[in-house]
Amino acid sequence: MEIRDLVLDGNRSQNQHLDGNYAGCVFLKNCQGIHIENVETRNYNGDGISWQICHDVTVINCFSVNNADLGLHLGSGSLRPIIRENHLEGNRIGLFFCWGAKHGIAENNRICNNRQYGISIGHRDTDNIIRKNRIEKSGEVGVIFRNEPNEGRCPHHNLLEDNQIINSGAIGIDIQGETRSVTLRRNQIIETRKPASHIGLQIGQKVTELTLEKNNFSGLKIETNDLRA
Repeated sequence: MEIRDLVLDGNRSQNQHLDGNYAGCVFLKNCQGIHIENVETRNYNGDGISWQICHDVTVINCFSVNNADLGLHLGSGSLRPIIRENHLEGNRIGLFFCWGAKHGIAENNRICNNRQYGISIGHRDTDNIIRKNRIEKSGEVGVIFRNEPNEGRCPHHNLLEDNQIINSGAIGIDIQGETRSVTLRRNQIIETRKPASHIGLQIGQKVTELTLEKNNFSGLKIETNDLRA
């Protein structure tokens, strides 16, 4: 099934807020093999595009802008999502991996001016590849690996590769909780604002088996704040 070539305006100021677990400007539940392309979701009082318990969903060349909550919401238990060449701007969070989103690919997306995080990944979201994205001007953190209640719920075995993370609010990449077996490879964490007062990479006290390869930092007050030390 395909959803394509649409512009959907949620008329946010005139509608009540709807939680993205139950609704969205585009909302899918218990579906498989859905292809979403060239769809613009904007001004919705909730999530732009949300899918829950949906496998093999592809979202390509979509615009999710100025929504109250999440630009793209990879919902509970969704396997093998493919997210490419989308523009996510002005949402609370650009790209949100929810609960048990696994074996996904998010690449070549532009994620900018989101009020809290560019990308958030956490609750049992494992074995995903996040690469070649431009993540710019996030309000708080460019990419956050969320702090979860215990080790079993943390976002393990994820790859963050070849991303540009530019002018994040406070931290470029923040790895929290008991997260393990994450690889950061060839990412550029860049700060162009003056004076330099921000952190490129923050590593939580309980993070283990972290692999760092050829990441580049520019213009930051602190390149790596390793709380394990």
